[in-house]
Amino acid sequence: MMGNKAIEPKLYLSFSLDAAVPTNHLVRRLAAAVNFEFVRGLVRRHYSHTGQPSVDPVVLFKLWLLGYLFNITSERRLCEEAGLNLAWRWFLGYELDEPIPDHSVLSKSRRRFGTKVYEQFFARIVQLCEQAGLVKGDVLFVDSTLTQANASSQGLRSRSLLQQTLQRPSEFVDGLWAVNDEADASAQPEISTKPDSRRTGVNHLSVSPVDPDAQMFKKPGKTPLLSHKTHFVVDGGKPNIITAVEVTGSCEPDGRPVGKLLDKHRAALGRPARELVADKGYGSVAAITACTERDVRPLLGRGPVQNVFGGFTRDAFTYLPERDLYICPAGQELKRFRHKPDPRGAIGYRPKAGTCRHCSLRAQCVSGARDRTVLRLQGAELVEEMRARARTPRSRRLMAQRQIVSERINADAKDKHGMARAQFRGRPKMQIQALLTAAVINLKQLAARRPQLQSGMATAGLRVPDRASTTLLRCLLRLGGALRAAISLPRSNWHQNRVFQLRTC
Repeated sequence: MMGNKAIEPKLYLSFSLDAAVPTNHLVRRLAAAVNFEFVRGLVRRHYSHTGQPSVDPVVLFKLWLLGYLFNITSERRLCEEAGLNLAWRWFLGYELDEPIPDHSVLSKSRRRFGTKVYEQFFARIVQLCEQAGLVKGDVLFVDSTLTQANASSQGLRSRSLLQQTLQRPSEFVDGLWAVNDEADASAQPEISTKPDSRRTGVNHLSVSPVDPDAQMFKKPGKTPLLSHKTHFVVDGGKPNIITAVEVTGSCEPDGRPVGKLLDKHRAALGRPARELVADKGYGSVAAITACTERDVRPLLGRGPVQNVFGGFTRDAFTYLPERDLYICPAGQELKRFRHKPDPRGAIGYRPKAGTCRHCSLRAQCVSGARDRTVLRLQGAELVEEMRARARTPRSRRLMAQRQIVSERINADAKDKHGMARAQFRGRPKMQIQALLTAAVINLKQLAARRPQLQSGMATAGLRVPDRASTTLLRCLLRLGGALRAAISLPRSNWHQNRVFQLRTC
């Protein structure tokens, strides 16, 4: 009968943390592919040269990467797991008898660093991917995904009531002793009734008190979601490296941050992209103009032109740029009657008064007693040029490829790296989460294509040789083996041996 065997303490114990980590573990490939010593340069201004030693910022960033890499959204649980996982200890450079930093250090450091440090960290990861030959930078795919806010939609409150903040007790007492009505009036907080142009509908009336940056977004046929919107710009190369990230309100138009995303891509790689591919959510005139101003050829989807009153759409009218007028299906001329664009940036065209009254196509063109009016947006020529280019076979292939690549990146970010729900509250912290998630996705591709393994502690900071040095070293090793094999042969057989051929190099 087997019983519980008592564990006897050992006087001497020999244990190697490096030997306990499997040779094919992801953290080994990650440590071999990236030297994280550049982190100290990014955060140097946030540390003082005096005082007690602090936690190494390289360890902090490695902890954050481990959390998003293995989909651990709680920093308290992250630090507990780091103390138990031998591979994580090896990656962080902590021996078995060394305590892992407390989770509070992560939150304090995040507030101290700010979003700018994480932007620089992500840009550095993109540059490392480019140096490894993983980034082409010519064709970019962009798409957005919704992330549920770290707040309940049941806790929405009236925006106007929340703006009426209560006075402090000392201010209330001072107001009781005041005898001047003007002084009493000045002590009251000013209530702003100006509507917020960034929010419409329910977001204008209500807001979450715990996360004011989150917005209620409703898709047709689905439940409204209190969320943030994250835009990922993905390179068109085979590894699909993410080159730019931007978080906006979930109700903001997709085309609004296009210019900022292209600027981030250019700042990271040092060169502009050649073409941007996106769905019809990004197909606004503002987005097309932003691409044109940056010498980027847009290939953005555009929804069909509709006439809310039924009948002929704007595409049925022929525009003559040399005369700046439209020709209707009946052959009548529609001239500009509004010389200044309206708030939407549109210019109106209509025929001479009474022209449509006796037209045979009136029932198919206009409703009511007025003449037909056609609106032309500023930049319409760019839209027409893009639509003509979108009909080519190459453009159709790019649009189909964009759907596959972007959907896969968004699905991986949500299912594998914690982007389904916001880890923190507020748009700046949501931006940090999106940047670290994108950095993790890029690092996985970089580690998969730089399989050199590393022994010893990961903090040793080994520099990975470039491709030319690796090829030269491989040739020298093969040459040495060939020489050893040739020396062992008789001298008469040297001319028959092919070990000196370096074709394999």
